[in-house]
Amino acid sequence: MNWQDTTGLLKLDRLGYTVLEALTTASLTPSATYSKPNAFVCIDGKTYWVKGTVQQGLVAELIAGRLASSIGAGPAARIIRVTPEAAPKDGSADHLLGVVVGSEDQPGMVNARDLSPLASSGNFQPGLVEPESRARVIVFQSWLGVGDSQVLVSLADGKVLSIDHGDCFGALTSPAAPPVSVVTDIPGVSPDVGREAVHVLAAVARVEAVTDTDLLKAIAHVPIGDAWQSPTNRRLLIGRWLAERRDMLRGVMQSWIQP
Repeated sequence: MNWQDTTGLLKLDRLGYTVLEALTTASLTPSATYSKPNAFVCIDGKTYWVKGTVQQGLVAELIAGRLASSIGAGPAARIIRVTPEAAPKDGSADHLLGVVVGSEDQPGMVNARDLSPLASSGNFQPGLVEPESRARVIVFQSWLGVGDSQVLVSLADGKVLSIDHGDCFGALTSPAAPPVSVVTDIPGVSPDVGREAVHVLAAVARVEAVTDTDLLKAIAHVPIGDAWQSPTNRRLLIGRWLAERRDMLRGVMQSWIQP
Protein backbone atom coordinates (compact mmCIF):
# COMPACT_ATOMS: atom_id res chain seq x y z
CA MET A 1 0.00 0.00 0.00
CA ASN A 2 1.16 3.53 -0.75
CA TRP A 3 0.91 5.19 2.65
CA GLN A 4 1.60 8.62 1.11
CA ASP A 5 -1.59 8.49 -0.95
CA THR A 6 -4.48 10.07 0.94
CA THR A 7 -7.19 8.84 -1.45
CA GLY A 8 -8.18 5.65 0.38
CA LEU A 9 -8.26 7.19 3.83
CA LEU A 10 -10.23 10.24 2.72
CA LYS A 11 -12.75 7.95 1.00
CA LEU A 12 -13.32 6.03 4.24
CA ASP A 13 -13.44 9.22 6.30
CA ARG A 14 -16.23 10.61 4.12
CA LEU A 15 -18.45 7.82 5.42
CA GLY A 16 -18.24 9.40 8.87
CA TYR A 17 -17.90 7.66 12.22
CA THR A 18 -20.22 6.01 14.72
CA VAL A 19 -20.70 7.62 18.13
CA LEU A 20 -22.06 5.90 21.22
CA GLU A 21 -24.07 8.13 23.55
CA ALA A 22 -23.17 7.96 27.23
CA LEU A 23 -26.29 7.61 29.36
CA THR A 24 -25.08 7.75 32.94
CA THR A 25 -22.05 7.13 35.11
CA ALA A 26 -21.27 3.68 36.48
CA SER A 27 -20.25 3.10 40.10
CA LEU A 28 -16.74 1.80 39.40
CA THR A 29 -13.42 2.95 40.86
CA PRO A 30 -10.62 3.62 38.37
CA SER A 31 -6.94 2.89 38.81
CA ALA A 32 -4.68 5.92 39.15
CA THR A 33 -3.78 7.03 35.64
CA TYR A 34 -2.77 10.10 33.66
CA SER A 35 -6.11 10.55 31.89
CA LYS A 36 -8.49 10.47 34.90
CA PRO A 37 -11.09 8.18 33.27
CA ASN A 38 -14.67 7.72 34.39
CA ALA A 39 -16.94 4.75 33.74
CA PHE A 40 -20.13 5.42 31.77
CA VAL A 41 -22.98 3.17 30.75
CA CYS A 42 -23.65 3.83 27.07
CA ILE A 43 -26.63 3.41 24.79
CA ASP A 44 -25.50 -0.08 23.69
CA GLY A 45 -25.92 -1.27 27.30
CA LYS A 46 -22.17 -1.69 27.84
CA THR A 47 -19.93 0.15 30.27
CA TYR A 48 -16.88 2.03 28.99
CA TRP A 49 -13.94 3.71 30.67
CA VAL A 50 -13.99 7.13 29.06
CA LYS A 51 -11.03 9.43 28.54
CA GLY A 52 -10.86 12.99 27.24
CA THR A 53 -7.08 13.47 27.21
CA VAL A 54 -4.19 11.07 26.61
CA GLN A 55 -0.50 11.56 25.93
CA GLN A 56 -0.51 11.06 22.16
CA GLY A 57 -4.06 12.14 21.43
CA LEU A 58 -7.33 10.24 21.61
CA VAL A 59 -6.61 8.88 18.14
CA ALA A 60 -3.85 6.73 19.68
CA GLU A 61 -6.21 5.20 22.23
CA LEU A 62 -8.85 4.55 19.57
CA ILE A 63 -6.57 2.99 16.94
CA ALA A 64 -4.74 0.83 19.47
CA GLY A 65 -8.02 -0.33 21.01
CA ARG A 66 -9.43 -1.23 17.61
CA LEU A 67 -6.35 -3.29 16.79
CA ALA A 68 -6.18 -4.91 20.25
CA SER A 69 -9.78 -6.03 19.97
CA SER A 70 -9.27 -7.37 16.44
CA ILE A 71 -6.54 -9.80 17.56
CA GLY A 72 -7.93 -10.60 21.01
CA ALA A 73 -5.27 -8.68 22.92
CA GLY A 74 -7.45 -6.03 24.58
CA PRO A 75 -10.93 -4.54 24.98
CA ALA A 76 -12.63 -2.68 22.16
CA ALA A 77 -12.32 1.11 21.97
CA ARG A 78 -15.24 3.24 20.78
CA ILE A 79 -16.01 6.88 20.12
CA ILE A 80 -18.24 8.15 22.96
CA ARG A 81 -20.24 11.34 23.36
CA VAL A 82 -20.60 12.57 26.94
CA THR A 83 -23.25 15.26 27.47
CA PRO A 84 -23.86 17.38 30.58
CA GLU A 85 -27.02 15.33 31.14
CA ALA A 86 -25.01 12.10 31.39
CA ALA A 87 -22.20 13.52 33.53
CA PRO A 88 -22.23 13.75 37.34
CA LYS A 89 -23.86 16.92 38.62
CA ASP A 90 -20.86 17.66 40.85
CA GLY A 91 -18.69 18.46 37.82
CA SER A 92 -16.20 15.69 38.54
CA ALA A 93 -16.34 14.45 34.94
CA ASP A 94 -16.63 17.77 33.14
CA HIS A 95 -13.20 17.15 31.59
CA LEU A 96 -14.87 14.34 29.61
CA LEU A 97 -17.66 16.36 28.03
CA GLY A 98 -17.82 16.14 24.25
CA VAL A 99 -16.77 13.50 21.74
CA VAL A 100 -14.12 11.40 23.44
CA VAL A 101 -12.92 7.78 23.55
CA GLY A 102 -13.93 4.81 25.69
CA SER A 103 -12.56 1.34 26.36
CA GLU A 104 -15.03 -1.43 27.12
CA ASP A 105 -15.07 -2.43 30.80
CA GLN A 106 -13.92 -5.96 31.61
CA PRO A 107 -15.77 -7.23 34.71
CA GLY A 108 -13.69 -9.39 37.03
CA MET A 109 -10.40 -8.03 35.71
CA VAL A 110 -7.98 -5.85 37.67
CA ASN A 111 -5.13 -3.61 36.59
CA ALA A 112 -1.88 -5.44 37.38
CA ARG A 113 -0.71 -2.34 39.25
CA ASP A 114 -3.47 -2.97 41.80
CA LEU A 115 -2.80 -6.69 42.30
CA SER A 116 -0.21 -6.68 45.10
CA PRO A 117 -2.73 -6.28 47.97
CA LEU A 118 -4.96 -8.94 46.41
CA ALA A 119 -2.03 -11.35 46.12
CA SER A 120 -1.12 -10.74 49.76
CA SER A 121 -4.67 -11.50 50.88
CA GLY A 122 -4.90 -14.62 48.71
CA ASN A 123 -7.53 -13.15 46.39
CA PHE A 124 -5.17 -13.36 43.42
CA GLN A 125 -3.23 -16.49 42.53
CA PRO A 126 -0.21 -15.58 40.33
CA GLY A 127 0.05 -19.20 39.18
CA LEU A 128 -3.27 -18.87 37.36
CA VAL A 129 -1.99 -16.32 34.84
CA GLU A 130 -2.70 -17.67 31.36
CA PRO A 131 0.47 -17.99 29.21
CA GLU A 132 -1.38 -17.78 25.88
CA SER A 133 -3.09 -14.44 26.51
CA ARG A 134 -0.02 -12.99 28.21
CA ALA A 135 2.08 -13.84 25.14
CA ARG A 136 -0.54 -12.19 22.94
CA VAL A 137 -0.35 -9.02 25.02
CA ILE A 138 3.46 -8.99 24.99
CA VAL A 139 3.51 -9.36 21.20
CA PHE A 140 0.82 -6.68 20.78
CA GLN A 141 2.47 -4.17 23.10
CA SER A 142 5.84 -4.82 21.45
CA TRP A 143 4.33 -4.21 18.00
CA LEU A 144 2.87 -0.87 19.09
CA GLY A 145 5.86 0.13 21.21
CA VAL A 146 3.47 0.93 24.06
CA GLY A 147 4.74 3.46 26.58
CA ASP A 148 3.50 3.31 30.18
CA SER A 149 2.38 -0.26 29.44
CA GLN A 150 -0.49 -1.65 31.50
CA VAL A 151 -2.47 -4.89 31.59
CA LEU A 152 -5.67 -6.25 33.06
CA VAL A 153 -5.66 -9.66 34.73
CA SER A 154 -8.72 -11.81 35.39
CA LEU A 155 -9.04 -12.94 39.00
CA ALA A 156 -11.06 -15.94 37.87
CA ASP A 157 -9.00 -17.51 35.08
CA GLY A 158 -5.80 -15.45 34.79
CA LYS A 159 -6.54 -14.09 31.32
CA VAL A 160 -4.43 -11.03 30.43
CA LEU A 161 -5.48 -8.04 28.29
CA SER A 162 -3.66 -4.90 27.18
CA ILE A 163 -5.17 -1.55 28.24
CA ASP A 164 -4.40 2.17 28.38
CA HIS A 165 -2.83 2.84 25.00
CA GLY A 166 -2.68 6.62 25.10
CA ASP A 167 1.10 6.69 24.97
CA CYS A 168 1.47 5.03 21.55
CA PHE A 169 2.74 6.49 18.29
CA GLY A 170 4.88 9.18 19.84
CA ALA A 171 7.92 8.46 17.64
CA LEU A 172 6.79 7.71 14.09
CA THR A 173 10.25 7.34 12.60
CA SER A 174 10.75 6.71 8.89
CA PRO A 175 11.66 3.97 8.34
CA ALA A 176 10.11 2.53 11.49
CA ALA A 177 12.47 1.42 14.24
CA PRO A 178 12.38 -2.34 14.89
CA PRO A 179 10.10 -3.39 17.76
CA VAL A 180 11.56 -4.09 21.19
CA SER A 181 9.92 -6.66 23.45
CA VAL A 182 7.59 -5.08 26.02
CA VAL A 183 6.92 -7.30 29.05
CA THR A 184 4.53 -5.59 31.46
CA ASP A 185 5.07 -6.62 35.05
CA ILE A 186 2.41 -8.63 36.87
CA PRO A 187 3.14 -8.90 40.63
CA GLY A 188 4.32 -12.36 41.61
CA VAL A 189 4.41 -13.61 38.02
CA SER A 190 7.67 -14.52 36.28
CA PRO A 191 8.47 -12.49 33.13
CA ASP A 192 8.96 -15.86 31.43
CA VAL A 193 5.27 -16.79 31.66
CA GLY A 194 4.04 -16.68 28.06
CA ARG A 195 7.54 -16.84 26.62
CA GLU A 196 7.08 -20.31 25.12
CA ALA A 197 7.43 -20.53 21.32
CA VAL A 198 3.98 -22.04 20.82
CA HIS A 199 2.28 -19.03 22.42
CA VAL A 200 4.56 -16.30 21.06
CA LEU A 201 4.49 -17.49 17.45
CA ALA A 202 0.71 -17.93 17.55
CA ALA A 203 0.41 -14.32 18.71
CA VAL A 204 2.80 -13.12 16.01
CA ALA A 205 0.67 -14.89 13.40
CA ARG A 206 -2.38 -12.94 14.61
CA VAL A 207 -0.55 -9.65 14.07
CA GLU A 208 0.76 -10.75 10.69
CA ALA A 209 -2.83 -11.52 9.66
CA VAL A 210 -3.64 -7.80 10.05
CA THR A 211 -3.48 -6.59 6.45
CA ASP A 212 -2.69 -3.10 5.18
CA THR A 213 -6.39 -2.77 4.38
CA ASP A 214 -7.20 -3.63 8.00
CA LEU A 215 -4.75 -0.97 9.16
CA LEU A 216 -6.33 1.59 6.85
CA LYS A 217 -9.74 0.86 8.39
CA ALA A 218 -8.26 1.12 11.89
CA ILE A 219 -6.96 4.64 11.25
CA ALA A 220 -10.15 5.83 9.50
CA HIS A 221 -13.49 7.17 10.79
CA VAL A 222 -11.92 9.34 13.50
CA PRO A 223 -13.10 12.69 14.92
CA ILE A 224 -10.95 15.80 14.60
CA GLY A 225 -9.95 18.41 17.16
CA ASP A 226 -7.03 19.22 19.42
CA ALA A 227 -7.67 16.35 21.85
CA TRP A 228 -7.71 13.83 19.02
CA GLN A 229 -4.46 14.82 17.26
CA SER A 230 -5.82 13.08 14.17
CA PRO A 231 -4.86 14.94 10.96
CA THR A 232 -4.85 12.77 7.85
CA ASN A 233 -1.07 12.86 7.40
CA ARG A 234 -0.43 11.70 10.98
CA ARG A 235 -2.85 8.82 10.68
CA LEU A 236 -1.20 7.69 7.45
CA LEU A 237 2.17 7.83 9.21
CA ILE A 238 0.71 5.62 11.95
CA GLY A 239 -0.59 3.15 9.37
CA ARG A 240 2.73 2.94 7.55
CA TRP A 241 4.66 2.65 10.83
CA LEU A 242 2.45 -0.20 12.02
CA ALA A 243 2.79 -2.01 8.69
CA GLU A 244 6.57 -1.79 8.76
CA ARG A 245 6.79 -2.99 12.37
CA ARG A 246 4.34 -5.82 11.69
CA ASP A 247 6.71 -7.10 9.02
CA MET A 248 9.68 -6.98 11.45
CA LEU A 249 7.87 -8.45 14.43
CA ARG A 250 8.49 -12.18 13.84
CA GLY A 251 12.27 -11.87 13.89
CA VAL A 252 12.23 -9.73 17.02
CA MET A 253 9.89 -12.04 18.95
CA GLN A 254 11.71 -15.20 17.83
CA SER A 255 14.88 -13.84 19.44
CA TRP A 256 12.91 -13.21 22.67
CA ILE A 257 11.39 -16.72 22.89
CA GLN A 258 12.52 -18.72 25.91
CA PRO A 259 15.52 -20.91 25.00
